[in-house]
Amino acid sequence: MQLDTSKIRHLRQHKAWTQQQLADICGLSLRTIQRVELHGSASLETGRSLAAAFDTEYTALLVNAKPDSHGSNNPSSFSDSPNLIFISVGMFAFGVLVGALAMILLR
Repeated sequence: MQLDTSKIRHLRQHKAWTQQQLADICGLSLRTIQRVELHGSASLETGRSLAAAFDTEYTALLVNAKPDSHGSNNPSSFSDSPNLIFISVGMFAFGVLVGALAMILLR
């Protein structure tokens, strides 16, 4: 898929992350991040990893993605939310619960 190189770079710089930090957060190689920022070419899995790291929708990272009326393409709109910690903790707890359930069922 073709990702918007300037949008990826802007989001990374907005969070004050180096390319290596972004690679570590996404579980990708530094070379993959460099390639995405230079050429915009990425697999679906890479695009989804980047979207998760930036707390945005995958489609918002695509070339010619249009911002929605709620401003989800604004890099600070969600991360500035005062409820972010509660959402993060809730998502973490849900993940732990699902993981524990999977371990029990797969025994």
